[in-house]
Amino acid sequence: MNDTARHRREDGTEAASHRGRERRRGDDRGGHALPGGLSMAANGLRLDVDETRFDPGVERTLTYHIRDGDGSAVADFEETHGESSHLILVRRDLTRFQHLHPELAPDGTWSQRITLPDPGVYRAFVDVRVDGRSTTLGVDLFVPGTVDVDSIPDSTREAAADAYAVSLAAGEIAAGEEIVLEFEARRGGEAASRLDPYLGALGHLVALRDGDLAYLHVHPEATDPESGLVRFATTFPTAGRYRLFLQVKPEGRLITVPFDVRVEGGS
Repeated sequence: MNDTARHRREDGTEAASHRGRERRRGDDRGGHALPGGLSMAANGLRLDVDETRFDPGVERTLTYHIRDGDGSAVADFEETHGESSHLILVRRDLTRFQHLHPELAPDGTWSQRITLPDPGVYRAFVDVRVDGRSTTLGVDLFVPGTVDVDSIPDSTREAAADAYAVSLAAGEIAAGEEIVLEFEARRGGEAASRLDPYLGALGHLVALRDGDLAYLHVHPEATDPESGLVRFATTFPTAGRYRLFLQVKPEGRLITVPFDVRVEGGS
C-alpha cells in the first residue's frame, strides 16, 4: 500500500498567527516536549534489541521488543501519525538518516530489514505510544571498519533533493523559547504546486542535538497544501548545534533534506 492510500489528506488552512493556529487532532505535542532517545529505558518501558552488531552494506533483520516493568513484551501499541512505531536510524556524526516503520508480531516482536551502509556507530531511535503516553527509546548499533567522519556545517538554510530546493526561514533561535520553523519547497524557482500528505500530515521533522543526539520529534502546524510551505512549532531545550531532517512530499515525491541550526543560550 502506498503512502497516499494509507494516509488521509489534510486540508489545513492558515490562521491569523503562528501561535493561534489550530493544532491537528492527535498531534501529541506534549509527548515530545522534552528530548528523548538518550536511554534504553524510560516511562516504565525498556528497549530490548536482539543484536547490535551489523556488517557494513549488508541487509539484515533488526529484531527487538519493548518490555514493561515486569519484563514482559508489550504487544498493544497506539498509532501515532498512522503508524504503531517509528524507527529512526542515524550515524553518530549526524549522517546516514533513515526513517522506517517496523512490523509488529502478535507476541510483541518488532522486526525491520535494515542496511547500515558504512562503518561507524549508529543510533537507533524507537518511537512508540503506550497507554496514552509517547516514548522515544534509543540504542547504539555498531558497524565495524574504518570510519570516515563527515563534516557538517554550523548553520544551513538551503538544501536540495531530486529536482527540489528547500529553504528554511527562521530568525535567531534561543534555547527554551518556542519558535516556528518554516520550510518552502520549490522546483524551477517556483513554489511546489502542492505538498502531499506524509504520515497523516504535510511534513515530518526530526531534530537531533549534536554531541549526545538528544531527539526532538515535532510535527507541522496547519498550512495550505498548495502553498509549498510547511511550518513546525518547537522548543529547543538547550543551546548548541542541532541537525534537522525534514521529510516532505512535494507533488507526490518523498524527499529528505538536512538542515543545521545553531541555538543560542536562552534568557
